[in-house]
Amino acid sequence: MISLKVLLIIFVIIIAADKLLTLWNMQILANNNPNYLQAEKNIAARWFFGKFGLIGGTILFGMLTLISLLVVYYSFSFVFNPYKVLWVIFVIYGFTIANNSYYLIKNMGLI
Repeated sequence: MISLKVLLIIFVIIIAADKLLTLWNMQILANNNPNYLQAEKNIAARWFFGKFGLIGGTILFGMLTLISLLVVYYSFSFVFNPYKVLWVIFVIYGFTIANNSYYLIKNMGLI
């Protein structure tokens, strides 16, 4: 099994990439649209943004995401190969980061 330190580093990097891209997207949308929070498709993230502000909500939701991801990883690692579980997480976050990057480029007006 992968050590907890390595998992934390990996998960913090991919979660930080996701959250920073989301934050950047929201800040761009906030300049032009008073209802910019509606652009966030994740209902839980939208709730955190509404309750704690954009930066505070991002930080708190990122911590919740990290805890959830660790629980999911360890839960699935008992049933499946831990490396396969990690690869599934990479694929899911890869799509998420690619989607956030696409919308960032779109919201910046580059495409």
